[in-house]
Amino acid sequence: MKEDMAISMSLQPAFEQGFEVTRVTVTITRGNFIDSLNLNISGHTATGTFYDLAAGTYDIIVEVYDNETLIATGSGSGVVVVGETTTVNITLEFIGQTGNLEIVVDWGDQFPSTPERILFIGNSITYWNGGVGFHLQDFVQSADSTTAIECEQITSGGFSLQNHYQESTIEQIEQGDWDFVVLQERTSWPVDETESFILYATLFDSVITAAGAQTVFFFSWPYEDEFDTMIEDQAAAFNYISALLDAQVVPVARAWQLARQQDPDLVLFNTDGNHPSEYGTYLAICTFYAYFWNLSPEGIEYVNDQIITPEERDFLQAIAWQTYNTY
Repeated sequence: MKEDMAISMSLQPAFEQGFEVTRVTVTITRGNFIDSLNLNISGHTATGTFYDLAAGTYDIIVEVYDNETLIATGSGSGVVVVGETTTVNITLEFIGQTGNLEIVVDWGDQFPSTPERILFIGNSITYWNGGVGFHLQDFVQSADSTTAIECEQITSGGFSLQNHYQESTIEQIEQGDWDFVVLQERTSWPVDETESFILYATLFDSVITAAGAQTVFFFSWPYEDEFDTMIEDQAAAFNYISALLDAQVVPVARAWQLARQQDPDLVLFNTDGNHPSEYGTYLAICTFYAYFWNLSPEGIEYVNDQIITPEERDFLQAIAWQTYNTY
């Protein structure tokens, strides 16, 4: 899968030094790949777009010219991350100050518009409260009863990706004719068992792509008592695996983070501080819907449990859509 990299760079530091900027050249490299682009200059901003790029870490070189004179150079690197804006700080040599280079990746076309078969692989985080996948199927058909959608789950309590890979899961991927296969790792393993996470995510991705499906990672929430300290470490791990495998991440944890910030009284956790409450599962369902169909879940009446009031339903749907547009 290939996507576009849009670049915007502030030229204000150069103008403050009295230079007239007439050309800005940006060169990006990744392994044996190299491409260069002369940005369009408008006022104090230079912009341009690299097309059809794979996700990953790119080295970036910037050259700034005043007519034919090279007046500044700078370099840096940035990870093109699914659904996020990456800011790369580059020191321009002529002023010794930092300018900001923003890289934005548009992943809107990565998913087919009408997925029909989705397989969820995980543990009790996925199957709790009846299962994210099964409720997602009902959610989609509630929105449009004519939609052809089938969600299946392969889950076992406490299982890691390593456990699943060593079981019969591979066979079911190969024979299932899936559109997406969603991988949910144990909560802390992307942080505490990073090597295992990367190894088995990579092994699974090879099987999934060979079977003609797309790999999707379920970025699930941290433990309740470690939420604020763990989430950024989790995010870094998922950003890395996303770039490494050119795979999408559905950041349900970010939706939980936004919900906790906007309504601290809403209980997303079960009493064990790990599994989701009915509200937490519903927020996950709404977030997957937003990412898989590129549509807002707002206005869909379905709830996974009648404990959820219309006001709470609307709030959680709005959070899911906010997450989609933010990440």
